[in-house]
Amino acid sequence: MSANQITAEKTLFDVLRDLWRGKFYLLAFAVIMLVAAFAFTSFAQKFYRAEMIIAPASPMGQGGRINHDIGEGSIQVQSEALQSTAAFMRFANIYDGVSVAKILMNDKKIMDELSLERNFQFSTPKSDWSAAKLSEYITKRVRLEPLSGTELRKFIYLHPDKEFAAYMIARVHRASDRIVRNGILSEVDGRIIYLNESLLVTTNPMHRRNLTALLMEQERLKMLVSIDQPYAASVIEPPYVLSKPSWPDPYVIFPVFLFIGLFMGFVVHGVRNNE
Repeated sequence: MSANQITAEKTLFDVLRDLWRGKFYLLAFAVIMLVAAFAFTSFAQKFYRAEMIIAPASPMGQGGRINHDIGEGSIQVQSEALQSTAAFMRFANIYDGVSVAKILMNDKKIMDELSLERNFQFSTPKSDWSAAKLSEYITKRVRLEPLSGTELRKFIYLHPDKEFAAYMIARVHRASDRIVRNGILSEVDGRIIYLNESLLVTTNPMHRRNLTALLMEQERLKMLVSIDQPYAASVIEPPYVLSKPSWPDPYVIFPVFLFIGLFMGFVVHGVRNNE
């Protein structure tokens, strides 16, 4: 192979030399993209970040054992720690589901605000909402993030209206907790009916004691579910909104646009000079 056929690799010095030769292209495109970044941040709708911290709820009486005397025997009712964890897992997996969306669609304030939301000041708001579309919107826009090293979770939501941003995550929390509560209550009612029917036809004393113990446990669980307080997720920090808009973020927009401008300038310089 001849020396003419050998293509030497470019060194750092060669790259810097190419950048210097194309400095006018780089500068021109950088200025253009910085102007574009300014226009983007000017016309983009400003979104405020709302946050809310929640944790697995601790129903009354959780954490200990309660002894109940039934005839000659006694039973111990275990703490609701596992039930609380299971309820919180349900909550975390349904908050962006269609069931929650159906409840939220009955809230006129939510639907009115969402019908006015738009990404840019000149864009057309979305109006044809359905439970499925609202569920997709919540999945995309309302995030439930873990707080490192703890069981706590943080709801995060961005919206142009500060007041509505806080209102939205509060409603998502209440609707999700309500669905979990109603589901547990329905299950408990079914068990109570079954245990009562079984007691009517059971004559064995030992079986009746066991059924009575299970019935008392379900009655106690029903009482805890019926209390008017969060059942699956307790509010640790109520909804609050950051003072400044979180989007568009100039510390992200301007560097990205500047990098794109410099890259475009370098490419155009290379094309114009057949490099």
